[in-house]
Amino acid sequence: ARRVQLAGLGGLPGGCSGVVANVTVTGPTHDGYLTVWPAHLPQPLASNLNFGPGQTVPNLVVAALSPDGAVRLFTPFGATNVIVDVVGYIT
Repeated sequence: ARRVQLAGLGGLPGGCSGVVANVTVTGPTHDGYLTVWPAHLPQPLASNLNFGPGQTVPNLVVAALSPDGAVRLFTPFGATNVIVDVVGYIT
């Protein structure tokens, strides 16, 4: 899992409790899934995106943030690029 700091960057205020983001997986090397969750909590069992090798797959994700404003991203197989475009936030 990779920790990604969101609050306090790119105009996203510190202290926000969640985000609405377009999360895109591109160029995966293996069938898989991506899970997004608050960085301070255990990983949930659900996925936010499912994809196959070489695909580009976007999905609108609503995710809570950790108290310091971060999420974790996880994919179990292979490698992939992930783009997180925050389009809104929750305070």
